[in-house]
Amino acid sequence: MIDIIDASGIGSSSQRRPRLEGGFCSAPEWFPWWQIELSSVARINGFTIEGLHTEQGQPPLLTALISDNGKDWLPVWTQPLHEPEDPERFTVGFARIRTARYFRLRADSFGILAFDRLVFDLLEPVGGEQSAADAIELAHIQAEDSRVVFSTLFNESDAYLAHYVDNFLAFTPENVCLALNFPAGRVIPSELARRDPRVHIFNGQVKREKWGHTLLMGHIESYETARAIFPDFRYFATMASNALLVRPFDPASAIEQLPLASRVPVACERAYELDQEVDPVDPTYHGTWMWHHLRNSEGTGAYLKDRMGLTTVSVTQIEGLFARREDWELIQERRSLIMGLEKYISFENFMALEELLPTSIFNRFGSGQYTHISRVLWSGTRLATVDDLLEMAPKLPAHLCSMKWFDRSPGAQSTAAVTTDWGRALLCKAQAKTMNLARFQETTLATRLVEEMRKAECFGPLTDRWWRHSVQGQTGFRWSVRDIPCQRQRVDIDIPELAPSRMAPAYLFLESTGQLVSVALSMQENDEGETTLRLTASATAEDGGAVSGVHLQGYLYLSGMQGSTVFRMTVPKDGCIPHDILSRTVFYDEYGYTVGFADRLDRIEGAEQHYFVRHAHDAGGDVWIGLPVFCNATAEVTLSIGPDFKSSREELI
Repeated sequence: MIDIIDASGIGSSSQRRPRLEGGFCSAPEWFPWWQIELSSVARINGFTIEGLHTEQGQPPLLTALISDNGKDWLPVWTQPLHEPEDPERFTVGFARIRTARYFRLRADSFGILAFDRLVFDLLEPVGGEQSAADAIELAHIQAEDSRVVFSTLFNESDAYLAHYVDNFLAFTPENVCLALNFPAGRVIPSELARRDPRVHIFNGQVKREKWGHTLLMGHIESYETARAIFPDFRYFATMASNALLVRPFDPASAIEQLPLASRVPVACERAYELDQEVDPVDPTYHGTWMWHHLRNSEGTGAYLKDRMGLTTVSVTQIEGLFARREDWELIQERRSLIMGLEKYISFENFMALEELLPTSIFNRFGSGQYTHISRVLWSGTRLATVDDLLEMAPKLPAHLCSMKWFDRSPGAQSTAAVTTDWGRALLCKAQAKTMNLARFQETTLATRLVEEMRKAECFGPLTDRWWRHSVQGQTGFRWSVRDIPCQRQRVDIDIPELAPSRMAPAYLFLESTGQLVSVALSMQENDEGETTLRLTASATAEDGGAVSGVHLQGYLYLSGMQGSTVFRMTVPKDGCIPHDILSRTVFYDEYGYTVGFADRLDRIEGAEQHYFVRHAHDAGGDVWIGLPVFCNATAEVTLSIGPDFKSSREELI
């Protein structure tokens, strides 16, 4: 049961599911919440929650908030640990007693919010207490009167830089500025250097490496530059070039988080509790991999403890680390000490010191009050998707405004959705879950316009540039190989009458299975302007026996030899046996291999059409689509390339 004194209203983020044992249970969703309106304003001293339930794999992350009007919420407590001592029962006493009319409990992850019993410690106001509204108003006054500086270390393309700056300007208020640290010697694009007075791009002098102390030194350079360019700033936050803003940054919400003094990021997908208050000389054997490297890096722990005065150190994410200027000043004051760590850094025992030093210094010498305004997608270490922007981003806790990781290609869908005017406009429309006459008309208009835009798409056979004449394409070819040992090697495919080309348009790259694989392949162009592919494979073990079951043996790489490409793969309903053998597609761009998923999926009668957008690494480069080759499996699909296909054969004849 829920014990509330004269409660007059209960609400929640989603339809409640009945629970046999009583209590409350939300539906599975992002950041579900439960709230109650008290019968009158009360002093909320704390609460006890019993029988907290989570779904499998869901950490018991919680935040409590209070409000005077049920609209504006103040966070007053957070439970950010993935493995607290008792994950089912929490007794909370608030350090600062405030008055409020509303109370909300939020689960800080995807999953359910479910509990058996919640009991409040309530008292009548005695006068003089700060109300929730007073605290919120104070944070807003501080936010309006203060300048915030974001620091970004940038080593991406100029094309992406334009999008990054656009993203910053679109999602931040006028009192938020960006100190963007370019590598030493790199030319700063003049049009971006003068884009907006809130953005200052400069060339840092420290050569930055992925590991060690140099990334932190880069942020120190940004801090020092901010003192000169934006001298009145009050707050400073370290951002990442592969993190983008996904909603407007609200400085007041970030300021409201500071008194909670959470040692680890709120709503974090990664468990950091084992990485807190560790002895640098005798680090734990648990937690992050960095403790192992610190232990093996002779002299580093003693330097941290004796020279820097850090009796304990902690690790947390650097992305979105937000704190007052006074705390960041402590980092800058230790610039020479941080530089002194250089002699202890080795390739064998690399460490990400930017994740260790700032909060350790904040905790030891500063206020210990900081928060994180960027949500890192640690679970699966994946790129942000359009689905994340549609489902997760609108429900993020108010102080979270950024998400990592994003694809640095400006044409990537999720990137374009938050770095272009048209992408943000469409995203805003799509995030709204309500419908009325005006929105219906907007949707109808958008649908009609998209239909017209798609008429300009043109696709042709993937093999168009393989042969000089159409008759050769329609004839196609068959190729097979028997009992080739799988030793992670490349096998070129012999294509008859192949037109001259800079690179081989088709090859097989085998895995290291130690088995003997036999492959049969046929390709020919059909009357619909596509290339039909049929692929089968079998394998034998080292002892000569046939391999049973479906096992990956390699990838078949195919290129249209036209540079940047949209590959369209049409999969008939029964074209693949088993049906999911093409679910993992790999791409090659002459510089590396990456796993990719369909940018668009169309369902047509009897088939699915998967579209993959791939950019060549440079103007003269090409891209290949890699289809998995499984033994005891069959694939029959059609492949075409676009989106602005023009046959090259008239020029080649």
